[in-house]
Amino acid sequence: MSLFHRPAFLRPAPAGQAGLTRRQLLAGLVAGAGGLSLLGSGALQAAQAPPGPLPPLPAWHDPDASHPLLGSILVAQGNRRLSPAALVDWAQAHPLVLLGEHHDNPDHHLLERWLIDALAARRQLGGVAMEMLDSRQDAALSLVNRTSLAVAGLPDEELMRLLAWDARWNFTDYSSVLRGVLDSGAPLSSASLTREQVRAVMAQGQTAPALPEAVLRLQREALDEGHCGLLGAERLDGLLRAQLARDQQMAERLEALANRDATALLVAGSGHARRDIGVPRWLTRDSLSIALMPVAWGEEGQPLTQLDDYLPESAGAASAYDLVWFTPAVAQTEDACAGLREAADIATPDLPG
Repeated sequence: MSLFHRPAFLRPAPAGQAGLTRRQLLAGLVAGAGGLSLLGSGALQAAQAPPGPLPPLPAWHDPDASHPLLGSILVAQGNRRLSPAALVDWAQAHPLVLLGEHHDNPDHHLLERWLIDALAARRQLGGVAMEMLDSRQDAALSLVNRTSLAVAGLPDEELMRLLAWDARWNFTDYSSVLRGVLDSGAPLSSASLTREQVRAVMAQGQTAPALPEAVLRLQREALDEGHCGLLGAERLDGLLRAQLARDQQMAERLEALANRDATALLVAGSGHARRDIGVPRWLTRDSLSIALMPVAWGEEGQPLTQLDDYLPESAGAASAYDLVWFTPAVAQTEDACAGLREAADIATPDLPG
């Protein structure tokens, strides 16, 4: 997780759930532990129902957002456009799909929920792994997955406690995504290492995996830029090892959800979704990488409309992403670098997505 989610060369635009009682929940958990959920019959009926139409696209958080690329879905190779329905078709054609978000962008979370609902409507959602969940939460997730329909209706506070939610992630941002997965009945999985595991990987004496120099260089540059150039060489090397370890963990957790008859999704920061240096490097199955990309303006205030303006330098011949889906940008309200300089725990900064 990091405060920084967009390349430095891009400029942003100018200026209660109804729930079950605790008794009902516990009853569902007990039944689920025996392999039968009290609400399982509803899930079976849903599985037998014919696929429904795609859900309507969500409205942008800013109804006044405007940009020539807003809402466009572009194929990186060939720079051609796709409709949202065609994007779902592409997703269905791949066992693994990576959604690369900017963590602070509310419209990215809306589109993630939309794609989850769209695949569920076509009975093609095989499961969702999330960077915001780590292996410390696996036991809680096991219970949640066995009673997903009951758990989906819990108030935010109850669901946060049940999942042992990490407060570094704003739960409000991800509540709808979580509930979409639980409503679908598809498995919800952690994707990240715990903080303790990350610290162990960062410790001195550890070595990074052998990768092409271009991959390591771009990873280092992304980490350095994401921390405003405040890291020394030793800390940067430690963060590099941790970033690679997290990518490997995400790849493992995503592939564990793989199903030849459905599509498994990974919700993670845009850096993890990159084909050249991110999670796809560690996958053994075919995958589709989708970048949720804020629209941007140039130095003179003109809208940037060429795909090359948005795609980062790639470590290989192919583009960093397969598809790019353009959304409104989030206005910067403060100097994030200044906040990082003042952070008391700068010795162990967070990793960017």
